[in-house]
Amino acid sequence: MIIALQIALCLGTVVAQATLSAMLAINGIYPDLCLVLACLFGFFTNEYKGFLFGLMVGLFQDLLAPGGVGINMILKGLAGGLAGMTAHTISTVTTLAVIIVTLALSLGCGLASLIMAYPELDGPEAFRAISGILGPQGLYNSLLAAGFFWFTHTLRDSWGMVHFTQERR
Repeated sequence: MIIALQIALCLGTVVAQATLSAMLAINGIYPDLCLVLACLFGFFTNEYKGFLFGLMVGLFQDLLAPGGVGINMILKGLAGGLAGMTAHTISTVTTLAVIIVTLALSLGCGLASLIMAYPELDGPEAFRAISGILGPQGLYNSLLAAGFFWFTHTLRDSWGMVHFTQERR
């Protein structure tokens, strides 16, 4: 049952990214919802589950979106695994840690995709792409991840106050 929910979440995220990205764009900067999902799954679980979930969401993104097969699967798998490694290394993951790690992972994945798509890119063009597209997109992805993390963390803490079982006296 859990696997079916994870598959549905991955497919839903890929479809949402394909259909809602124009509405979520700010000044031509589109979020990578699949990267955000892989990072969040890694933060909430561990490096192994984050890696496998990132592979799954990246595979669905490769299969359902135009482009080459494999690059998104590898990058999202690494992002989920590294986010899970951060959650495993740091005793308490905070919103600031989510922002920093997701920003670094988004910049790394964006740079790897840029190099794969344009291997003959020279210095000034690469600088313009990094400063004009990858930097703002990384910041946008990290703020989205931090918002989802904060909301989920707050919701989980508020549910922790409710006791669903009664003790017998």
